[in-house]
Amino acid sequence: MSVTSHMPCQQCGAPVRIHATHCSHCDAPQVGSSRPPEQWLGQTIDGKYEIVDVLGVGGMGMVFRARRVLVGDDVALKVLFPRLLRSSLQRRLFRDEGIAAARLSHPNVVTVFDADLSGDETAYIAMELLEGHTLKELLKNEAPVDPRRLVPIAIQICEGLAAAHDQRIVHRDLKPDNVFLEHRASGIPRVKLVDFGIAAMMDIDAADEQQKLLGTIRYMAPEQCRGDALDGRADLYALGVVLYEGLTRRRATGKNISAVLHGEVTPPNMVLEPSKHLPLSLENLVMRLLAKHPDDRPVDARAARDALIEIHEELTGASVPVAPTAQLPNLPAPVAAPPPAPGGGRARLWLGLVLAGLAGIGVGVLLEFLRK
Repeated sequence: MSVTSHMPCQQCGAPVRIHATHCSHCDAPQVGSSRPPEQWLGQTIDGKYEIVDVLGVGGMGMVFRARRVLVGDDVALKVLFPRLLRSSLQRRLFRDEGIAAARLSHPNVVTVFDADLSGDETAYIAMELLEGHTLKELLKNEAPVDPRRLVPIAIQICEGLAAAHDQRIVHRDLKPDNVFLEHRASGIPRVKLVDFGIAAMMDIDAADEQQKLLGTIRYMAPEQCRGDALDGRADLYALGVVLYEGLTRRRATGKNISAVLHGEVTPPNMVLEPSKHLPLSLENLVMRLLAKHPDDRPVDARAARDALIEIHEELTGASVPVAPTAQLPNLPAPVAAPPPAPGGGRARLWLGLVLAGLAGIGVGVLLEFLRK
């Protein structure tokens, strides 16, 4: 196990020391831990979870492999940084919304077993331990990704989002880091959405301007940057950014943070070299997802999913496998799709990560998945 001394900046992604209050690269405020993750090893949280290894550190918390004392199996345990729950309202919403979110069950959403505050006010979330890698790793190694491979992933993302939106849960922080590709024996990865709505915790205390700046601005819809009320179409905008970057290996919003915050960014066209030509239908859909006004985007995640299914059939002539619980009206009988090429990079155990949607505290964690 290596010593973890840095975490990624939530704004620019540059490495930041765990205890730093601001990023040395872009000066964005940071939410850090009161102690390094290695000091948590061997401790038991709330009498239920014995921490056995460090899996990672992010902008919102630390992730450990932990053993459930009562059951004896291993889970991914996310411990949130204390400064995320400074107000009593945040702590109450963490509990209430965590319980509600954990009731949501879908194959494309990580399973959440438990979310609570310990006796010493440590906020933790226990989730299934997943094997695979994130979409971020795939894009880093292989972008621009063949649309025949990326579109089926996007369809599964829409499936998970639709289930959450049905429960009035908005992810608020959809990005490649929060799309986990779980390895399966079939060779076709299963998407698991993680880290639902952690950034929305910052919306609780509007008096703290530093908190309001925390979040992944690069993937935020214009209305989210303005602090407006959100619905599921904000997540569709983020999906558009993910698709744009995955298909072109270019940033949809550029690097001008001020322009992003003020909704002044217009993504360039998606022209690639001739050998990487994209179907016009796919380019048009991505641009609709990236529309500045929510009304100009697909009406909901299912509409985006249906459009992606049509594009997939245009690309391959075969329908893509979808979650067994999904309803796909007016579609022809499915034909087994050829498995996509396996992703690069070695597999590693990761975590199922964080609370689904919590539209107030925003730490929501979607939750149970379909067991096979």
